Amino acid sequence: MVRLLVTGSPGVGKTTIAIELSKIYNAPLIDVDEVIKPLLRWDDRLQTNYIIDETKARDLIMRKLSNLELFIIDTIAVNLIDRSLIDWCIVLRLNPIQLMQRLLMRGWPRCKVIENVLAEIVGSSLSMAIDTFGKDRIIEVDTSNKGVGEVVKYIVDHLSSGVPNVGVVDWFDTLSTDLLISLSEEMDKCLT
Repeated sequence: MVRLLVTGSPGVGKTTIAIELSKIYNAPLIDVDEVIKPLLRWDDRLQTNYIIDETKARDLIMRKLSNLELFIIDTIAVNLIDRSLIDWCIVLRLNPIQLMQRLLMRGWPRCKVIENVLAEIVGSSLSMAIDTFGKDRIIEVDTSNKGVGEVVKYIVDHLSSGVPNVGVVDWFDTLSTDLLISLSEEMDKCLT
């Protein structure tokens, strides 16, 4: 039985990795956004969807997943997934400079890119995953400069060993103070 949640900042490769894991484990890939679609609304100012009723969203997800013995979920909304439904949470990380390049190439608005890059730097996806599932069910993966096959093999190996892996990435050790200040100043401009 495998019930996996793949998460991380937008642009780190969640969907790509989740698709590959679903093939390996012959598990259905669950699109949380599709499950909760009736509860999503677009916010033009924030350039993102928001959930109009988180309790109902949790209920819809619980009903969708509770009778499945295996599945792969790809989402940033880990807080909507009940701890009892997940065996392992895979947190994908990506060097913030690579993430910025990837999101800009996708045509994302600059302020949205900066917001997500800063979220990756501080590890907000990892923090949310730890808060929701605990460190004992998390495998953190640095996807920087790695191919899909290499990332998937790393995940499968760690799942097979049954050993959690947290503390792999600390972007503060690798990024210059000047870059961090520049990103912070740019985010301040976005917010005014």
